[in-house]
Amino acid sequence: MEFRAKINGLIYFSILLLCTQIGYGQFFKTTLKTPLLSPPEKDIGDVQKIAILNFENVSGDEYRIVGADIGSKMTDYLSAALLQEYRGKTGNSFMDGGRTDIYAIVEREELEKILDEKQFDSNLITDSQALELGKKLDVDAIILGNVSYSCKDERSEDSYAEKKTGKRIRTYRLRRTCSAEARMKILSVETGEVLGQTNGRGSSFDKTYSTNTRPNVNAVMSPDKIAEFACENMSYTLANYITPYYYTHTFTFENVKHKKLKNRVKDAKKYLKLKEIDKAYQMYDAIYQVDPYNPQLVYNMGVLNEISGNYSKAKEFYEVSLNMDSRNEAYTNGLKRVEENIELTKILSDIGIKIEPHKLIVAKDTEKLLTERVKIKGSRSKRKTVYLDPFESSKTIGEFPGGLELDLLEISNDGKWVQVKLPDGGKGYLKEKDVITGK
Repeated sequence: MEFRAKINGLIYFSILLLCTQIGYGQFFKTTLKTPLLSPPEKDIGDVQKIAILNFENVSGDEYRIVGADIGSKMTDYLSAALLQEYRGKTGNSFMDGGRTDIYAIVEREELEKILDEKQFDSNLITDSQALELGKKLDVDAIILGNVSYSCKDERSEDSYAEKKTGKRIRTYRLRRTCSAEARMKILSVETGEVLGQTNGRGSSFDKTYSTNTRPNVNAVMSPDKIAEFACENMSYTLANYITPYYYTHTFTFENVKHKKLKNRVKDAKKYLKLKEIDKAYQMYDAIYQVDPYNPQLVYNMGVLNEISGNYSKAKEFYEVSLNMDSRNEAYTNGLKRVEENIELTKILSDIGIKIEPHKLIVAKDTEKLLTERVKIKGSRSKRKTVYLDPFESSKTIGEFPGGLELDLLEISNDGKWVQVKLPDGGKGYLKEKDVITGK
């Protein structure tokens, strides 16, 4: 029994160690977040000019007759979302173009003027009246819909004892949450057909707390005000239904293994962390020119091309990496993703959205990029001797300050000396203990 327990313990430890190694390998992979453009959920054709009618407020009586008209607010927020140049875009993108404001929106004043002329109730308008308005406004499509919201107050309390007095202190919390739902329909003015319809949901809240006394219901924002924030959040969902939008995608790079050029691989990872993708690509490309059969390296070059919007080039690299390692799920997913991106580019082009790829520059002086460097140890005030040959009785060339970085030419057979290229182009030897290698 004792022997079996030891064996089971060893097996458990081995499995744990293996899982840890796999986990660490995944954890330390370099990632890069960047905004990507997504097509709209619904293609509504050649629509260019739109009029948005006030959404009908169909909330319960308690919410419909108080505060601001939530239907009008919903219309304002949707108009603002549709007019955003780069909706959802956060952080730096490595490609140009890709605007999200693809429609012209009729101004509210112009719309209200026609409504008055026709004596239509802007909050209770039929489809036929909407189409009549659309023709008068000379638009391609009309957006109409309704919105409703409800709110809920939640109270909680807690207590604690003061350290000095031991007195019991009570805290009271009040949280008001409002949930809103909107239903949107897009009508073609020319044909009267429904081009698309969708629902959206949003929520928002306000909260407060007080000591020893329960907070009054007026201590938090009014229901209609919180509902406005919920509608603002929801407006992006509705806008994304008919227009392109940005979302943040996290790209994961493979850990490249290369015994001779491991320090150059480190340089590439450093550039990735700094989001200097041009420098990272040049370094990977320089390594690729001397080692074109490294699947991790090839995959990373595909990722950088995808990030830059060079989807066709990215596809080439993904296919090569997959040919070298057909079981790698990351390579399979990369190829699938970039094929979808190629199709996406065509869809966006059809609705007038053009993506301008960022052109990555390949390495020109490969030898220079891959040259190993050393750094002289110590501060600039402390100098190290450089010799003509790898022994102390050799002629000295000069004294060089700490912190100076030099190209590494070779390491002596005994590993005690390093030959470097000096600033004036000459060559010399430093003691290995006087430098930091792998720079």
